[in-house]
Amino acid sequence: MKNPLLSLALAAVSAAGTLSRPADWSPSLRRLYILAPGAAIGAISVVAVQKGTRKGRELAAASTVDLVTPFTAAGEDGAAGEATAPSYLRAAGSAPRTPAIALAGMAALVGVTVSGVLALTLALDEQVEKWLVRRGAARPRWVMAAAAAASSLLLDYALDGATDSGDSGKSKG
Repeated sequence: MKNPLLSLALAAVSAAGTLSRPADWSPSLRRLYILAPGAAIGAISVVAVQKGTRKGRELAAASTVDLVTPFTAAGEDGAAGEATAPSYLRAAGSAPRTPAIALAGMAALVGVTVSGVLALTLALDEQVEKWLVRRGAARPRWVMAAAAAASSLLLDYALDGATDSGDSGKSKG
């Protein structure tokens, strides 16, 4: 682990969060847990797409990056000629905008996906707790917290190992 203190802190936070039993939450808190992250990530995805689109157009217009094959093409007689410029290269004031309906659809899709996954985790959490009780665990939330902390540390270790393997040819000093 590159930063053991941070890794342990994140593992402790994930374990502490697991100790809280979602079944004891109020219905409005469960709804907030499901819907707020979906709405936030949906909005963030729209902003990211808008910024990326704008940046791509700026780079293409400045000829610092070639997003497609150059638009010079051979004419029918074999001589080099000029084809029309690609649609992303337009006059400065007339750059096409990503349609609002497409952005709204993308935000809705991302938001619904995130919210669906979170709703699934609440149902899965309840089922895991029931399964542990049936298996005789006296404190199922503590078992789940220990599993969450261990998986957090293992994931951190695995991800650090994956990034270190790319640097294996370089000397560390």
